[in-house]
Amino acid sequence: MKLVIVMLGLCCYSALASAGDNSKGKELFQTNCAACHGEHGEGKHGVAPRLAGDASRWSLKLFERAVLSGVDDNGRKLKLMMPHWQNGSFKGDNGNAPSKEEIAAIHQYLKHPR
Repeated sequence: MKLVIVMLGLCCYSALASAGDNSKGKELFQTNCAACHGEHGEGKHGVAPRLAGDASRWSLKLFERAVLSGVDDNGRKLKLMMPHWQNGSFKGDNGNAPSKEEIAAIHQYLKHPR
């Protein structure tokens, strides 16, 4: 019985931790990416591709490479319109490139963007 209670506690903690990460990712995505990629990463025809359900399936390493270096999962350069964030800054980052934690939060949000 104690094992069941411990397991339920761990599941609840994990769900809350994921929800926290997801809210940070949502905030970062809405502020820095949604204008081109759509409110929930659904993409905008002729502007930017769908990310939710597509780029969210990439490994975090590939997603980070795309965000920072502008290279997709097949090793091709992304369209010129896409900012290469290694030389830029998310809003509020005071000129610093996005951190691995910020990129991971956005990647996590795109897996469940609602």
